[in-house]
Amino acid sequence: MHNTVYISGKITGMEEQAYKNFEEAENYITSLGFNVINPMKLTHNHDKTWNSYMKECLKHLMDCDYIYLINGYEESKGAKLELYIAEELGIVNFAEYEVAQSVYELTKGTINLLK
Repeated sequence: MHNTVYISGKITGMEEQAYKNFEEAENYITSLGFNVINPMKLTHNHDKTWNSYMKECLKHLMDCDYIYLINGYEESKGAKLELYIAEELGIVNFAEYEVAQSVYELTKGTINLLK
């Protein structure tokens, strides 16, 4: 995938609200012209343990160019793990509260992410 954004944030313990948060993020990022991986919408054909969810999500993160961090991601062990791996692999990250500035910074000059 090219120009693909993986959404990361807190899910455990707030699944209903998390679904809404991830859906809003997906709609916004898609409106900017990016492809989106929303982990809340993955099939998750496994035993539904935290480890299995993370293994499935990390597989999808590997195919992404960017990671988008929903506000409050700092409270999630899984989101922090995803961010750590993304940083180590050079996957560009930006947080929800700074996305407008980040998109501007990333797209000015010769780099145009929205093509």
